[in-house]
Amino acid sequence: MIFLSKVFTYLILPPGCFIVILFLVFIFIPKKKKIFPLLSLLILYLLSIQPVSDMLLKPLEDAYPPLSSEFKKDWPQAIVILGGGIIQGSPEAGQDTLTSDAIKRVVYAFSLRDIFNVPIIFSGGKTFEYGQEPEAITAGRLLVSLGLPNKRLILETFSRNTWENARETMILGFEKIVLVTSAYHVKRSVYCFNRQGVSVIAAPTDYKCDRGRKYNFFSFMPTISSLYNSYLALHEYIGLLIYRVIYK
Repeated sequence: MIFLSKVFTYLILPPGCFIVILFLVFIFIPKKKKIFPLLSLLILYLLSIQPVSDMLLKPLEDAYPPLSSEFKKDWPQAIVILGGGIIQGSPEAGQDTLTSDAIKRVVYAFSLRDIFNVPIIFSGGKTFEYGQEPEAITAGRLLVSLGLPNKRLILETFSRNTWENARETMILGFEKIVLVTSAYHVKRSVYCFNRQGVSVIAAPTDYKCDRGRKYNFFSFMPTISSLYNSYLALHEYIGLLIYRVIYK
């Protein structure tokens, strides 16, 4: 009964329901018109299952290893956290709060405060203006509430993308940093910082893919989480390509 209820849930919720609709369209439309719904069905299904999303995302997450204790603790000049988004006017706080991805980055960077006795920089402003505060301001409140002294906190509020994160860090005068961001985002981030003369020790966090877990029947059922992971991966691959073209 539990098995059937789970399968039913997968099929009536997005993206499963859209896959079912496309499948029905494919069955009932004339043969000459089947190619578009078939391709749409295959693409949506494949991007929505865990084996495919893992195949796309894991190479990004594994591009740099987790932070090692072997690094010289006196090498970096700062810990830099890259922004990951805010929730505007979050009701429980009565003000803007960080998204879950951004919170993971902040908390992980805070855990490094005693390992590297350097300033912690949060880099992130507003990508678009819709009445929100700069993300760095939101992050600053969280870091202070966790116990970080104000004298160790630097808030960079001007950058709008990863390239500008790197540029603004360089402008602040930091050339050797520990870089904290989500694991899938590290490869593009390191590229941006290195291209602008900033040496980086990567400190990936916020991993999305399971490790050491075998796939089962439900791994091949379409889920919005797998579709989202596929989106994150494709966004990074496209971003790497665009950055290499635009920011030469």
